[in-house]
Amino acid sequence: MVSVTVLAEGPIGAPGAPPLTAQVRIPVERLRRGPTGHRYAIHIRKWRGTTVSPVTLTQQGDPWQLISEPPAAGLRELLDDTRFLAQHVYGVAMSTLDIFETTLGRRMPWNPEGRVVLKARDLITATDTGYERGTNIIRFGSVDRMGYKVPTALYRDIVAHEVTHAILDGFRPAWADHMATMEQLAMHEALADIVAILSVFSSRDVVSRQLEAAGGGFEAGQVVDDAMLMRSLFDFARDLFARGPLREPFVGSVPDGWQSLPEPHARGAVVVGAVLRAVQRLWSERNARFGGGQGLQQKAESGSIVATRVLRMVIRGLSYMPPVDVSWRDLLRGIIAADLDMVPEDNHGYREAIQTEFSAIGIRRVSLNNISGVDNYQGLRYPIRLSALGSDPQEVQRFVWENPRLLEAARLERRTPLSSTRVRTSERVSPDGFIISEIGASFIQTVRMSRREAYVRLGLKTRRDFVDIRGGGLLRFDAGGRLVYAALKPVMDRERQGQMFGSDQHHDAEEAASSGVRDKFHGTGD
Repeated sequence: MVSVTVLAEGPIGAPGAPPLTAQVRIPVERLRRGPTGHRYAIHIRKWRGTTVSPVTLTQQGDPWQLISEPPAAGLRELLDDTRFLAQHVYGVAMSTLDIFETTLGRRMPWNPEGRVVLKARDLITATDTGYERGTNIIRFGSVDRMGYKVPTALYRDIVAHEVTHAILDGFRPAWADHMATMEQLAMHEALADIVAILSVFSSRDVVSRQLEAAGGGFEAGQVVDDAMLMRSLFDFARDLFARGPLREPFVGSVPDGWQSLPEPHARGAVVVGAVLRAVQRLWSERNARFGGGQGLQQKAESGSIVATRVLRMVIRGLSYMPPVDVSWRDLLRGIIAADLDMVPEDNHGYREAIQTEFSAIGIRRVSLNNISGVDNYQGLRYPIRLSALGSDPQEVQRFVWENPRLLEAARLERRTPLSSTRVRTSERVSPDGFIISEIGASFIQTVRMSRREAYVRLGLKTRRDFVDIRGGGLLRFDAGGRLVYAALKPVMDRERQGQMFGSDQHHDAEEAASSGVRDKFHGTGD
């Protein structure tokens, strides 16, 4: 690992002060000019024209030796420093990818495979900044501030947000494909905001500055939903605009029908607010345990520890969620189930805090009884070579086929092959040092049905000639190849598909709304 200096928040610091910096530790790799590594290529356009100006971040003659340099103190000099812009974008992108890979214990793929290209100073506006599905390109525009054009790529949370979209798209492509609903697109936005905000908040210096801005306090037992404190601590892209940050955390009473809001950022913001309130609650309780004699730095350190723990809980939960048609309750179940496996004794109430805040926004609590979802699948038939489940998608399909109870629970259409099967092994280290090895297998089935067949088999009423439906599931096996967790979305399930499809009018409205934002689901939402 190597330590790299990045901007802790953005390029505009407090009045009369340089911007805050942070040290991120990232894996060492061979870097070419660009810079270009194994996972990313950073393109920086010259201020005038379209020519890309390659940058070298390594020591001359040694492509493995990355040289980290501090940023210029003045804003004008910082904006002219092409090398630091490349260093900052590369460092934030690599550290974001690294927290996913170390938390999940596996490499994260792209969709499609190859490198992700980050165009750090593109000819677009700030509101067009975003990840473009299917191209592996993230484009960063600029905003006019204080007489300068300020690249959005200099904001740590914006880079982390867009990189998270790319990571999620490689991990679960069906969460944002042509059949994804507005709920899945909102899930993308919520997860990207959570990763971005908590990545920034994991820096002790940032927390310390934000505590000072909030009035220097944050006393133990402070009211959890204090709007002023929430806005001071957890905004997104601080100082991007003269009027304030790009987005502020959701505070106040939960709006009626928030799960039907037509804009994914607005819908996801309610869930982001719930996670951030859980962080604030846990932070307050941690301060209370340490007593009232803490200084500002001790409180800041506690805040960064809590933020990092909750961030890893959320990321870990992704590997416990189904590969298709995910809901907010799937997210909650994934977070709780994954943390229960990793930290059986929840001595400090992290899981309870998450459950409480999700319940407050109308997402029903997850029962710990049969949270694994496998209690009804006793006596399963396993392959002779259990290790084959961790390497061969065909073995997973055979496993489902040879176990009628599992096949019935997934309600697969017997004549239609699975459209996607993925198998991944993972190794995670628990807080007490134990290594947890598991196998994750996901499958998706898409079925095209005629109008008559859709009505007879699923009760769907439509004027369309054909209807596409789908479902799938996630199966997790322990190191010995035994099923320990299942998250299923039954395919030929009348009730579920009826809720997903609704009516022609509902389906058309949902499709129009989601298709209108799908190609720019990555956008800023401003």
